[in-house]
Amino acid sequence: MKLRNFSLLILVFVFLFPAFVSAQYFTDALGKRFKMEDIRSIILEDFETNDKEWTVSASRFTKEGFPQLKSGIEGIPAALTGAYPSAENKYIFGVRSIFTRRGYNKVWIYPSEEIVIPGRAMRLDVWVWGGNYYYNLEAHVRDYTGVVYKLPLGSLHFIGWRNLNIDIPKQIPQEMRYLPMEKPLTFVRFAIWTEPTERVDDFMIYFDHLKILTDVYKERFDGDILADTSRDIWSSNSETAGAE
Repeated sequence: MKLRNFSLLILVFVFLFPAFVSAQYFTDALGKRFKMEDIRSIILEDFETNDKEWTVSASRFTKEGFPQLKSGIEGIPAALTGAYPSAENKYIFGVRSIFTRRGYNKVWIYPSEEIVIPGRAMRLDVWVWGGNYYYNLEAHVRDYTGVVYKLPLGSLHFIGWRNLNIDIPKQIPQEMRYLPMEKPLTFVRFAIWTEPTERVDDFMIYFDHLKILTDVYKERFDGDILADTSRDIWSSNSETAGAE
């Protein structure tokens, strides 16, 4: 009798287990398929003015008086002329550098304060004018723990304007399980480094429209306003702690 009952249990398990697995798979797939998102393309810097107080510096063997930075230059990419009236998108941003010897020379271009990237960043792109040099461009971003990541945008070995972009690696943390969960990245700087065989006696580069593709969806819940404002609440000194 016991053997018969055990056999029945085995048969039930054999028939129901595939259905259970399929249901679980369907539930997981459905959850992924209908995940709430709010994907937006946001301009972090249009380079129309230097209101973010961009600065440029370089490594050793830089010629005296260099590198140089200049804003208010006319010459936007043709791909952007139809998207914006000329009055709204007229200027670009330029950097010039000269080194006294070849090698892995570097140029850093950075705002006075790191630029907060809203949402969960998915892709970063920027319009770059290249002079066909064998140099390389990177974008550096910082996560909420303070770690800086180097994102290779690619070689500058091309002529004229080109849109350089990179997907933000998923292993870079942008949220945590504690409230508030969102932990946005910050844009730190651009970095250019020269190939050791390339000429370094005069180099110019121009930038326009630094953008981010990002998911700005925020899950709402009862009390979400406290998650958004808790930092401000507890940074206030209006109440004394541990009043007797």
